[in-house]
Amino acid sequence: MRGAPATLATPVDLHLHTRHSDGDEAPAELARRCVAAGLRVAAVTDHNTLAGVAAFERAAGGRLTAVPACEITTDWRGEETHCLAYFVDPGDEPFRRRVGRVHDAELAWWRTWTDRARALGVPLDPAEVERRLGGGRVAYVDDYLALLLEAAEGDPRFAPYGEGEDRFARLIADWCRPGRPLHVEHPVNPDLVEVLAWIEQAGGVAVLAHPGRLTAGLDARRCAALLEPLRAAGLAGLEVWTSWHTPADSARLAETAARLGLVATAGSDYHGLRVKPWAPRPGLLPALPADPLAVLDALHDRRPPVHSTPQVRL
Repeated sequence: MRGAPATLATPVDLHLHTRHSDGDEAPAELARRCVAAGLRVAAVTDHNTLAGVAAFERAAGGRLTAVPACEITTDWRGEETHCLAYFVDPGDEPFRRRVGRVHDAELAWWRTWTDRARALGVPLDPAEVERRLGGGRVAYVDDYLALLLEAAEGDPRFAPYGEGEDRFARLIADWCRPGRPLHVEHPVNPDLVEVLAWIEQAGGVAVLAHPGRLTAGLDARRCAALLEPLRAAGLAGLEVWTSWHTPADSARLAETAARLGLVATAGSDYHGLRVKPWAPRPGLLPALPADPLAVLDALHDRRPPVHSTPQVRL
């Protein structure tokens, strides 16, 4: 699912990725890009890690407000669901351990997948994968597939996937789905409600990432009914404006957020110039909130009382 073309600029982007997860840019490079784009508030939200937060903040050098955050992979109603955690303390050890377990399980899954390829006769060297993609990093899925095809050059089994924009999708369908030779059972993700408790205990604020797919086909009333249990469990916001949503999606989810009393946030899900071409730079969205800068204060207001800080007026 992708939204409409992202062509409208906002000074607030609360969903950005670096090379500490599946983004293409180092935190310092991303910070420079955010400043050049005129952002005044930005959040690095790497998957299941806070490792890039400090470097991003240092590189930003006070030229924008950097919000500490990460994006956690969870399970909700039997589907993979992503939850954004804002204002979590990078030094909170229980939180780091918890999200670290999610990260490490994903990394082990890819290493098992690499071993499975080798067992099938593809000379995919694990050390070379680590060197090319970064040791200890869970990279973009297509990068793993590209290395597989590179290692399998000349193997007639993989010749059909050498060309075409859909080559990786076809490779996954033919080789990686359940029952196929490269299928590896995915690790069990933590339940979303459990993760909401992690975030609250770490002094953070939980926002459901790009919920348009999870609520597809539902009007605002039914969407609010579906999400009400999550609000009761500690969900504080919905990512309403994002490159994954059309303007119609955003309007429907903005109404949903208002019905539930949730904060409506904005984030491009920028990964770099290559990974997600429909999100070509930080702060670019298909539709915008009426007052983007008010989002930061609204999120501050949702912090657990013991962790709350004075509001930031920009």
